[in-house]
Amino acid sequence: MNIAVTATSVTDKSKAASSTLIPVGRIPGYAVGVDYHAYGNDNLSTAFITIYNQPQVRQAVQAQLQGMADRGATFIHTSIWFVTYPGTANFGETWRATFPMSDLEAANLRAFAQDVAAVQGASGNRLRLDVALMWLGASDYTSGSPTTGLGYNKDLSATEFASRVETTTDKVLAAVSDITRPDGVRLVDTIFFDPEVMIGAKANEDWFLSINYPRFVSVTSQQGIRPAVYFLAEANQAIAFDDGYTDPLDPILDGHRSVAWMYRSLKFMVGQGLPVPSRIDFSCYLISTGATYAQLLQRVLADADATLPSLGAPQLYGAAETYYLTGPTQRLQYGQAFATQAAQSSRLQRVSFWTTPDGGGPGQNAAYPFAIEDFLPPPPP
Repeated sequence: MNIAVTATSVTDKSKAASSTLIPVGRIPGYAVGVDYHAYGNDNLSTAFITIYNQPQVRQAVQAQLQGMADRGATFIHTSIWFVTYPGTANFGETWRATFPMSDLEAANLRAFAQDVAAVQGASGNRLRLDVALMWLGASDYTSGSPTTGLGYNKDLSATEFASRVETTTDKVLAAVSDITRPDGVRLVDTIFFDPEVMIGAKANEDWFLSINYPRFVSVTSQQGIRPAVYFLAEANQAIAFDDGYTDPLDPILDGHRSVAWMYRSLKFMVGQGLPVPSRIDFSCYLISTGATYAQLLQRVLADADATLPSLGAPQLYGAAETYYLTGPTQRLQYGQAFATQAAQSSRLQRVSFWTTPDGGGPGQNAAYPFAIEDFLPPPPP
Protein backbone atom coordinates (compact mmCIF):
# COMPACT_ATOMS: atom_id res chain seq x y z
CA MET A 1 0.00 0.00 0.00
CA ASN A 2 1.36 3.41 -0.93
CA ILE A 3 0.61 6.26 1.40
CA ALA A 4 1.93 9.79 1.65
CA VAL A 5 3.00 11.19 4.96
CA THR A 6 3.73 14.78 5.89
CA ALA A 7 7.16 15.89 6.98
CA THR A 8 5.77 18.35 9.49
CA SER A 9 3.21 18.21 12.25
CA VAL A 10 -0.20 18.79 10.76
CA THR A 11 -3.06 19.17 13.19
CA ASP A 12 -5.23 21.30 10.88
CA LYS A 13 -6.23 19.06 7.99
CA SER A 14 -6.70 22.12 5.78
CA LYS A 15 -2.93 22.62 5.96
CA ALA A 16 -2.13 19.07 4.91
CA ALA A 17 -2.34 19.76 1.20
CA SER A 18 0.26 22.52 1.43
CA SER A 19 2.68 20.51 3.57
CA THR A 20 5.70 18.72 2.17
CA LEU A 21 4.62 15.17 1.47
CA ILE A 22 6.99 12.24 1.82
CA PRO A 23 5.63 9.21 -0.03
CA VAL A 24 6.38 5.89 1.64
CA GLY A 25 5.41 2.30 1.14
CA ARG A 26 3.89 -0.10 3.62
CA ILE A 27 4.49 -3.78 4.27
CA PRO A 28 1.50 -5.67 5.73
CA GLY A 29 2.35 -6.89 9.22
CA TYR A 30 5.43 -4.66 9.61
CA ALA A 31 5.34 -1.67 11.95
CA VAL A 32 7.83 1.14 12.57
CA GLY A 33 7.88 2.99 15.87
CA VAL A 34 9.99 5.28 18.02
CA ASP A 35 11.56 4.65 21.44
CA TYR A 36 10.15 7.94 22.63
CA HIS A 37 10.50 9.06 26.24
CA ALA A 38 12.01 12.55 25.97
CA TYR A 39 10.96 15.65 24.02
CA GLY A 40 14.57 16.83 23.56
CA ASN A 41 17.94 15.22 23.03
CA ASP A 42 18.94 15.22 26.72
CA ASN A 43 17.19 12.35 28.45
CA LEU A 44 18.23 13.65 31.88
CA SER A 45 16.18 16.83 31.62
CA THR A 46 13.60 16.23 28.86
CA ALA A 47 12.24 12.80 29.78
CA PHE A 48 8.58 13.67 30.15
CA ILE A 49 6.61 11.13 32.20
CA THR A 50 7.58 12.68 35.55
CA ILE A 51 6.71 16.22 34.37
CA TYR A 52 3.80 15.61 32.00
CA ASN A 53 1.55 17.67 34.26
CA GLN A 54 3.43 20.78 33.06
CA PRO A 55 1.33 22.26 30.22
CA GLN A 56 4.28 23.30 28.06
CA VAL A 57 5.76 19.81 28.26
CA ARG A 58 2.47 18.16 27.35
CA GLN A 59 1.95 20.53 24.43
CA ALA A 60 5.43 19.83 23.08
CA VAL A 61 4.87 16.08 23.29
CA GLN A 62 1.44 16.31 21.68
CA ALA A 63 2.93 18.17 18.71
CA GLN A 64 5.73 15.63 18.37
CA LEU A 65 3.34 12.67 18.55
CA GLN A 66 1.33 14.22 15.74
CA GLY A 67 4.46 14.79 13.70
CA MET A 68 5.66 11.21 14.15
CA ALA A 69 2.30 9.81 13.07
CA ASP A 70 2.19 12.20 10.11
CA ARG A 71 5.56 10.87 9.06
CA GLY A 72 4.48 7.22 9.15
CA ALA A 73 4.98 5.87 12.68
CA THR A 74 2.39 3.35 13.86
CA PHE A 75 3.53 2.81 17.45
CA ILE A 76 5.35 4.51 20.29
CA HIS A 77 7.60 2.62 22.73
CA THR A 78 7.99 4.56 25.99
CA SER A 79 10.43 3.59 28.73
CA ILE A 80 10.02 4.57 32.39
CA TRP A 81 13.01 4.38 34.72
CA PHE A 82 12.10 3.75 38.38
CA VAL A 83 15.14 5.27 40.07
CA THR A 84 14.27 7.44 43.07
CA TYR A 85 13.40 6.40 46.61
CA PRO A 86 10.14 8.06 47.77
CA GLY A 87 10.77 11.38 49.48
CA THR A 88 14.32 11.77 48.20
CA ALA A 89 15.82 14.15 45.64
CA ASN A 90 15.84 13.47 41.92
CA PHE A 91 18.69 15.99 41.42
CA GLY A 92 16.60 17.90 38.91
CA GLU A 93 16.70 14.98 36.48
CA THR A 94 13.31 14.23 34.96
CA TRP A 95 14.17 10.69 33.82
CA ARG A 96 14.12 9.56 37.45
CA ALA A 97 10.68 8.20 38.31
CA THR A 98 9.97 6.85 41.80
CA PHE A 99 10.15 3.27 43.10
CA PRO A 100 7.40 2.43 43.68
CA MET A 101 5.70 4.62 41.07
CA SER A 102 4.06 7.73 42.53
CA ASP A 103 0.43 8.70 42.02
CA LEU A 104 1.50 11.78 40.05
CA GLU A 105 3.68 9.71 37.74
CA ALA A 106 0.81 7.28 37.17
CA ALA A 107 -1.55 10.18 36.39
CA ASN A 108 1.03 11.60 34.00
CA LEU A 109 1.38 8.25 32.25
CA ARG A 110 -2.39 8.10 31.84
CA ALA A 111 -2.52 11.61 30.36
CA PHE A 112 0.29 10.75 27.95
CA ALA A 113 -1.45 7.53 26.92
CA GLN A 114 -4.67 9.45 26.28
CA ASP A 115 -2.74 11.86 24.08
CA VAL A 116 -1.19 8.98 22.11
CA ALA A 117 -4.64 7.47 21.64
CA ALA A 118 -6.03 10.73 20.24
CA VAL A 119 -3.48 11.05 17.43
CA GLN A 120 -4.33 10.33 13.83
CA GLY A 121 -1.69 10.77 11.15
CA ALA A 122 -2.29 12.73 7.97
CA SER A 123 -2.74 9.45 6.07
CA GLY A 124 -5.23 8.05 8.58
CA ASN A 125 -2.76 5.90 10.52
CA ARG A 126 -3.14 5.73 14.29
CA LEU A 127 -0.65 4.85 17.02
CA ARG A 128 -0.39 2.06 19.55
CA LEU A 129 1.69 2.27 22.71
CA ASP A 130 4.23 -0.07 24.26
CA VAL A 131 5.55 0.62 27.76
CA ALA A 132 8.94 -0.62 28.98
CA LEU A 133 9.70 -0.83 32.71
CA MET A 134 13.32 0.03 33.49
CA TRP A 135 14.84 -0.92 36.83
CA LEU A 136 17.72 1.31 37.96
CA GLY A 137 18.75 3.14 41.12
CA ALA A 138 16.31 2.30 43.90
CA SER A 139 14.84 -0.49 41.75
CA ASP A 140 18.17 -1.91 40.54
CA TYR A 141 17.77 -5.63 41.18
CA THR A 142 21.39 -6.23 40.14
CA SER A 143 22.64 -4.26 43.16
CA GLY A 144 23.04 -6.32 46.33
CA SER A 145 21.30 -9.66 46.65
CA PRO A 146 17.90 -11.06 47.67
CA THR A 147 19.39 -12.35 50.93
CA THR A 148 21.27 -9.20 51.97
CA GLY A 149 19.21 -6.39 50.40
CA LEU A 150 18.48 -5.02 46.94
CA GLY A 151 18.46 -1.67 45.17
CA TYR A 152 21.02 1.12 44.95
CA ASN A 153 21.37 1.29 48.74
CA LYS A 154 21.13 -2.51 49.02
CA ASP A 155 18.64 -1.99 51.83
CA LEU A 156 15.35 -3.36 50.46
CA SER A 157 14.51 -6.89 51.52
CA ALA A 158 13.48 -9.31 48.80
CA THR A 159 9.91 -9.16 50.10
CA GLU A 160 9.81 -5.36 50.16
CA PHE A 161 11.44 -5.13 46.74
CA ALA A 162 8.91 -7.52 45.21
CA SER A 163 6.10 -5.57 46.87
CA ARG A 164 7.31 -2.34 45.27
CA VAL A 165 7.56 -4.03 41.89
CA GLU A 166 3.97 -5.23 42.31
CA THR A 167 2.76 -1.75 43.31
CA THR A 168 4.55 -0.22 40.34
CA THR A 169 3.24 -2.66 37.75
CA ASP A 170 -0.29 -2.39 39.14
CA LYS A 171 -0.16 1.42 38.87
CA VAL A 172 1.09 1.23 35.30
CA LEU A 173 -1.69 -1.18 34.40
CA ALA A 174 -4.36 0.90 36.11
CA ALA A 175 -3.14 3.99 34.26
CA VAL A 176 -3.34 2.56 30.75
CA SER A 177 -5.33 -0.66 30.56
CA ASP A 178 -8.76 0.88 29.87
CA ILE A 179 -7.67 3.42 27.25
CA THR A 180 -8.96 2.84 23.74
CA ARG A 181 -8.48 4.85 20.56
CA PRO A 182 -11.43 6.55 18.83
CA ASP A 183 -11.56 3.60 16.42
CA GLY A 184 -12.16 1.23 19.33
CA VAL A 185 -8.70 -0.40 19.37
CA ARG A 186 -7.04 -0.85 22.75
CA LEU A 187 -4.16 1.63 22.92
CA VAL A 188 -1.54 -0.39 24.77
CA ASP A 189 -0.22 -3.41 22.91
CA THR A 190 2.70 -4.62 25.07
CA ILE A 191 4.21 -3.91 28.47
CA PHE A 192 7.82 -5.03 28.69
CA PHE A 193 8.60 -6.16 32.22
CA ASP A 194 12.38 -6.34 31.84
CA PRO A 195 14.63 -4.95 29.08
CA GLU A 196 17.59 -6.72 27.54
CA VAL A 197 17.24 -9.88 29.60
CA MET A 198 20.64 -11.59 29.88
CA ILE A 199 20.42 -14.45 32.35
CA GLY A 200 23.91 -15.18 33.63
CA ALA A 201 25.23 -11.71 32.84
CA LYS A 202 22.99 -9.62 35.11
CA ALA A 203 23.18 -10.32 38.83
CA ASN A 204 19.93 -11.52 40.40
CA GLU A 205 17.96 -11.41 37.15
CA ASP A 206 17.07 -15.07 37.59
CA TRP A 207 15.54 -14.23 41.00
CA PHE A 208 13.84 -11.10 39.66
CA LEU A 209 12.03 -12.93 36.87
CA SER A 210 11.24 -16.09 38.82
CA ILE A 211 9.62 -14.17 41.67
CA ASN A 212 7.95 -11.28 39.85
CA TYR A 213 7.25 -12.22 36.24
CA PRO A 214 4.51 -14.86 36.71
CA ARG A 215 2.20 -12.46 38.53
CA PHE A 216 2.93 -9.71 36.01
CA VAL A 217 2.02 -12.03 33.14
CA SER A 218 -1.22 -12.98 34.86
CA VAL A 219 -2.49 -9.50 35.71
CA THR A 220 -1.38 -7.98 32.41
CA SER A 221 -2.97 -10.72 30.33
CA GLN A 222 -6.22 -10.31 32.26
CA GLN A 223 -6.38 -6.72 30.99
CA GLY A 224 -5.99 -7.80 27.37
CA ILE A 225 -2.45 -6.45 27.15
CA ARG A 226 0.52 -8.51 25.97
CA PRO A 227 3.09 -9.17 28.72
CA ALA A 228 6.67 -9.58 27.55
CA VAL A 229 10.35 -9.05 28.16
CA TYR A 230 12.89 -8.22 25.52
CA PHE A 231 16.30 -9.68 24.91
CA LEU A 232 19.63 -8.62 23.38
CA ALA A 233 21.19 -9.79 20.14
CA GLU A 234 24.90 -9.23 19.63
CA ALA A 235 24.76 -7.74 16.15
CA ASN A 236 28.38 -6.64 16.07
CA GLN A 237 29.92 -8.01 12.86
CA ALA A 238 32.85 -9.70 14.63
CA ILE A 239 30.42 -11.64 16.82
CA ALA A 240 27.60 -12.23 14.34
CA PHE A 241 29.94 -13.66 11.68
CA ASP A 242 32.01 -15.75 14.10
CA ASP A 243 31.37 -18.97 12.21
CA GLY A 244 33.91 -20.89 14.27
CA TYR A 245 32.21 -20.15 17.57
CA THR A 246 31.65 -23.15 19.82
CA ASP A 247 29.48 -22.74 22.88
CA PRO A 248 30.74 -24.30 26.12
CA LEU A 249 27.23 -25.12 27.37
CA ASP A 250 24.81 -25.41 24.45
CA PRO A 251 26.14 -27.00 21.24
CA ILE A 252 23.07 -25.77 19.35
CA LEU A 253 24.67 -22.32 19.58
CA ASP A 254 27.80 -23.37 17.69
CA GLY A 255 28.17 -20.89 14.84
CA HIS A 256 25.23 -18.83 16.13
CA ARG A 257 26.97 -16.56 18.61
CA SER A 258 24.80 -13.48 17.91
CA VAL A 259 21.85 -15.01 19.77
CA ALA A 260 23.70 -16.81 22.57
CA TRP A 261 22.37 -14.54 25.33
CA MET A 262 18.86 -14.73 23.88
CA TYR A 263 18.99 -18.53 23.80
CA ARG A 264 20.36 -18.86 27.33
CA SER A 265 17.77 -16.46 28.71
CA LEU A 266 14.89 -18.21 26.96
CA LYS A 267 16.25 -21.58 28.09
CA PHE A 268 16.16 -20.32 31.68
CA MET A 269 12.59 -19.08 31.29
CA VAL A 270 11.43 -22.40 29.86
CA GLY A 271 13.21 -24.29 32.63
CA GLN A 272 11.49 -22.16 35.26
CA GLY A 273 8.09 -22.54 33.64
CA LEU A 274 7.98 -18.84 32.78
CA PRO A 275 5.84 -17.99 29.75
CA VAL A 276 7.74 -17.41 26.52
CA PRO A 277 6.62 -14.16 24.84
CA SER A 278 4.40 -14.48 21.78
CA ARG A 279 6.96 -12.52 19.77
CA ILE A 280 10.70 -12.47 20.46
CA ASP A 281 11.72 -8.85 20.86
CA PHE A 282 15.32 -7.80 21.31
CA SER A 283 17.72 -4.90 21.11
CA CYS A 284 19.41 -5.09 17.73
CA TYR A 285 22.25 -2.61 17.29
CA LEU A 286 23.89 -3.40 13.95
CA ILE A 287 27.63 -2.63 14.04
CA SER A 288 29.40 -3.13 10.72
CA THR A 289 33.08 -3.28 9.85
CA GLY A 290 32.38 -3.88 6.19
CA ALA A 291 29.31 -6.07 5.88
CA THR A 292 26.08 -4.44 4.79
CA TYR A 293 23.49 -3.77 7.46
CA ALA A 294 21.16 -6.08 5.56
CA GLN A 295 23.69 -8.91 5.83
CA LEU A 296 24.09 -8.35 9.57
CA LEU A 297 20.36 -8.31 10.24
CA GLN A 298 19.82 -11.36 8.05
CA ARG A 299 22.47 -13.25 10.03
CA VAL A 300 20.95 -12.40 13.41
CA LEU A 301 17.49 -13.54 12.30
CA ALA A 302 18.92 -16.69 10.73
CA ASP A 303 20.76 -17.47 13.98
CA ALA A 304 17.51 -16.99 15.89
CA ASP A 305 15.63 -19.26 13.49
CA ALA A 306 18.29 -21.95 13.86
CA THR A 307 18.19 -22.06 17.66
CA LEU A 308 15.23 -20.48 19.45
CA PRO A 309 12.41 -22.67 18.04
CA SER A 310 14.02 -25.65 19.82
CA LEU A 311 12.85 -23.95 23.04
CA GLY A 312 9.32 -23.46 21.75
CA ALA A 313 9.88 -19.84 20.76
CA PRO A 314 7.90 -18.47 17.81
CA GLN A 315 9.77 -17.43 14.67
CA LEU A 316 8.38 -13.92 15.03
CA TYR A 317 10.70 -11.05 15.86
CA GLY A 318 10.76 -7.39 16.77
CA ALA A 319 13.65 -4.98 17.24
CA ALA A 320 12.74 -3.18 20.46
CA GLU A 321 15.82 -0.95 20.20
CA THR A 322 18.20 -0.13 17.38
CA TYR A 323 20.29 2.81 16.23
CA TYR A 324 18.91 6.03 14.77
CA LEU A 325 22.12 7.10 13.05
CA THR A 326 22.79 10.82 12.74
CA GLY A 327 24.04 10.82 9.13
CA PRO A 328 21.09 10.77 6.69
CA THR A 329 22.76 8.61 4.04
CA GLN A 330 24.02 6.00 6.47
CA ARG A 331 20.73 6.05 8.38
CA LEU A 332 18.75 5.34 5.23
CA GLN A 333 20.97 2.34 4.47
CA TYR A 334 20.54 1.18 8.06
CA GLY A 335 16.78 1.59 8.12
CA GLN A 336 16.29 -0.06 4.75
CA ALA A 337 17.93 -3.22 6.11
CA PHE A 338 14.87 -3.64 8.34
CA ALA A 339 12.36 -2.73 5.62
CA THR A 340 14.01 -5.13 3.17
CA GLN A 341 14.06 -7.97 5.67
CA ALA A 342 10.39 -7.41 6.49
CA ALA A 343 9.52 -7.44 2.79
CA GLN A 344 11.35 -10.75 2.34
CA SER A 345 9.84 -12.52 5.34
CA SER A 346 6.93 -11.96 7.69
CA ARG A 347 9.11 -13.09 10.61
CA LEU A 348 10.29 -9.51 11.25
CA GLN A 349 7.18 -7.75 12.50
CA ARG A 350 8.45 -4.45 13.84
CA VAL A 351 11.30 -2.12 14.65
CA SER A 352 11.54 0.85 16.96
CA PHE A 353 14.69 2.95 17.07
CA TRP A 354 16.33 4.30 20.22
CA THR A 355 16.61 8.06 20.58
CA THR A 356 18.27 9.31 23.77
CA PRO A 357 20.74 8.70 25.24
CA ASP A 358 23.10 7.45 22.54
CA GLY A 359 20.52 6.67 19.86
CA GLY A 360 23.01 7.51 17.13
CA GLY A 361 25.88 5.77 18.90
CA PRO A 362 27.95 6.66 21.98
CA GLY A 363 27.47 10.34 22.78
CA GLN A 364 25.11 10.84 19.82
CA ASN A 365 21.64 11.64 21.11
CA ALA A 366 18.71 11.75 18.70
CA ALA A 367 15.74 14.10 19.05
CA TYR A 368 12.56 14.95 17.16
CA PRO A 369 11.94 15.28 14.23
CA PHE A 370 12.65 11.72 13.10
CA ALA A 371 12.88 10.33 9.57
CA ILE A 372 10.45 7.45 10.12
CA GLU A 373 10.44 6.84 6.38
CA ASP A 374 14.05 5.62 6.47
CA PHE A 375 12.77 2.40 8.09
CA LEU A 376 9.83 2.00 5.68
CA PRO A 377 9.99 0.78 2.08
CA PRO A 378 10.00 3.31 -0.75
CA PRO A 379 6.68 3.82 -2.50
CA PRO A 380 5.89 1.77 -5.59
CA PRO A 381 6.85 3.55 -8.84
